[in-house]
Amino acid sequence: MPSLPSMPAVNPTSPTTAALPGAPATDAVAGITGTAEAGGADFGSALAGQVDSLQALQGERDTLNLQAVTGDLEDIHQATIAAAEASATMDLMVALRNSGLQAFNELMRIQA
Repeated sequence: MPSLPSMPAVNPTSPTTAALPGAPATDAVAGITGTAEAGGADFGSALAGQVDSLQALQGERDTLNLQAVTGDLEDIHQATIAAAEASATMDLMVALRNSGLQAFNELMRIQA
């Protein structure tokens, strides 16, 4: 039985190396520019912006709920819509957190 060729060393900072020996060197992540560090920073700032947005939605919901309870709110639908938006955004953030934790746990299960 012939032996299998050894796999080339993987450079973690260069994801564009060919995956198989003898395969043409192509861009593994076509359409994505920048380094992994820059992408991570962009993702982190986007996530932080979404958390800030969630806090703003919850603050608006709380304000409108207080106005509804005290009788200062003319249209109760505003409070209902604000509560639904805050709830949907919170559900999305929880789903993202759960997906991140699930991915982290999968990575921890990989044996070195």
